[in-house]
Amino acid sequence: MRSLNKNLQILKEFPISSIQIQDKFWTPRLQRNQEDLLIYQFNQLERTGCIDNFRILAGKKDGIRKGFFFSDSDAYKWAEAAAISLNMTKNQDLLDKLDEFIEIIEKAQHNDGYLYTYNQINFKNRRWSNLPMEHELYCMGHLIEAGIAHFIATNSKKFLNIAIKSADLIVREFLNKSPEKTSGHEEIELALLRLYKITKNLNYLNLSQQFLEQRGKIEHFIPILIRSVLNQRKAEKDIKKGLKKEPKNKKKVRSHDLSENINKRENFLFLIRMLRSALSGRYFQQDIPFNKMHKADGHSVRWGYYMIGHTLLSQETKDYSKIIQLNNIWENTITKRMYLTGGLGSIPIIEGFGRDYELSNKHAYCETCAAISGIFWNWEMLKCTGEAKFADLLEWQLYNASLVGISSMDNLYFYRNVLESDGNFYRSPWFDTACCPSNLSRLWGMVGKYIYTVSSEILWIHQYIGNKSNLSVPLRKKGEAISLSVQLNSSFPWEGECEVTINLDKPTFFSLNLRIPSWVEEYSIFINDQPFSSSEIDKIPENISTASGYSPYRSKYITIKREWNLNDKIRINFPMIIKIHRSHPKVRTNRNKIALSRGPIVYCLEDLDNPKAKIPKACINLNEPLKASFLNNLLNGVHILEGKDCYDNSLVFIPYFLWANREISKMQVYVSEK
Repeated sequence: MRSLNKNLQILKEFPISSIQIQDKFWTPRLQRNQEDLLIYQFNQLERTGCIDNFRILAGKKDGIRKGFFFSDSDAYKWAEAAAISLNMTKNQDLLDKLDEFIEIIEKAQHNDGYLYTYNQINFKNRRWSNLPMEHELYCMGHLIEAGIAHFIATNSKKFLNIAIKSADLIVREFLNKSPEKTSGHEEIELALLRLYKITKNLNYLNLSQQFLEQRGKIEHFIPILIRSVLNQRKAEKDIKKGLKKEPKNKKKVRSHDLSENINKRENFLFLIRMLRSALSGRYFQQDIPFNKMHKADGHSVRWGYYMIGHTLLSQETKDYSKIIQLNNIWENTITKRMYLTGGLGSIPIIEGFGRDYELSNKHAYCETCAAISGIFWNWEMLKCTGEAKFADLLEWQLYNASLVGISSMDNLYFYRNVLESDGNFYRSPWFDTACCPSNLSRLWGMVGKYIYTVSSEILWIHQYIGNKSNLSVPLRKKGEAISLSVQLNSSFPWEGECEVTINLDKPTFFSLNLRIPSWVEEYSIFINDQPFSSSEIDKIPENISTASGYSPYRSKYITIKREWNLNDKIRINFPMIIKIHRSHPKVRTNRNKIALSRGPIVYCLEDLDNPKAKIPKACINLNEPLKASFLNNLLNGVHILEGKDCYDNSLVFIPYFLWANREISKMQVYVSEK
């Protein structure tokens, strides 16, 4: 493990509203997100009864509650994503839907701040009775985050006041309570820390710290969990029994579809492993306290939010020892438990981590939400450390593990993302567990904030996404800062040419840190058409082998210190070569196999382009040259890779994030070597 820089520094992010994306790849996606995806998602929430649950509670409609006990969170995540997107442009249709939703939940919320439709509709006086299984605190955490996002985007406190009302209730109910009073699914911790940043109410910081630090300290966890499971089953039976007494409701009572969680052909032993994970507490991150944790374990989204929570807490408390531990957990995850795509979670049903190097391609879980939690965590770790490896993995997960979760043209989604399919996986228009669609939309809305950060007299460029932005760099003289506008033109992710233009009122000295991606072998930097040279350019960071064959450790920052003038231009060229990835020998399913990437994109074979190859059992002849070319007429324009198989048939590789966009198909990422 490489040691961290000893100087813990908090890099400051810029408001999303100050970053205007102007990018050939991302601008159409962000416009689609606001004008199409978010409207579609709201309509799906209407169709499935999720929004009506709040209307029923608000007295605006009669009916029965529909959806899982945690379905409130799907609406809140949609509201947060919608609010975030309003930082880009004010879409009136979206704003109207968001305003309507806020009006509904304001009326649905109890006078003391409680809001959880599952209990309020089905069990009038029931609260906090099943924290390990039910998701009251998880749902209310997403409510709080949505309120914060709306306040930042609109400067209105209407939604924020709803959030604060719930947060204050949670403080009254849980502050200084025992470890048994901990949510079964992490999220409330993040929400309280982010609310603390807005309000500076120490109760929110203290309660979040309590929730995080008492995890793994519950005594007699197994009987508590068993009681919780039985409690949940009884509650569901009581609901169905009550509904069936009304003839008009008989047709409305149905079981939920869990096809997004497990494929029918998968081994029942995964169920046994799920039971062991749950009873041990690992599934919930309740087996050991954080200070004894050293690896990724349990449910991958829960674990991801747990890591984010501790990272946010360390930023507030300036606890460097915690950052060291978080870094060690991160490194253990990257080197032993992460897929080539950046995907997290190898075991179905558990929806989470297996053993070290257990990275099956066909059984991979790699939930879209887990990838998104990884991106969120990498961003917070980057801000704590200034280490390029976090920005590099953020880029890699953005273009691979998360982007695969949504189709390129239609409103179709992947909940789970395998790396090999014999035709039994396909995209769906919606899920009963509908956490991923709106989570993707809130990630896309945030993409601008991942480009820059700032520290004392240093502007950092982490991601090469085209934009025009108005920024401010603090100077060493206390209280002073220089305002500047930055135009970044980028041909990512297909080509590696970038140009940065800096405009400022007067010549000013400050540093510019440029990230060099891990996938780059050689690169060049020009300032005002003059080559930039530095001893840092020739320095290659120590590489560390990983389970998947992708390693973010070669990434680094190049510092340019100079006096900047009006219209200074920096041209950067990162040649994108085809890279061959080999897994660690301990990854048994990938022995004698390779995978390909170009730039930040992982590639795969799909049988639609390779009728003569026996996908997912194709092989490749690496003695034949590999070449890249751009096809305008394929999947809205895409770089493909071409090679030969063992029988001299042509092989065509497409970006992994674009597979399953045409029709049901077979696919493989890792290919047998000749």
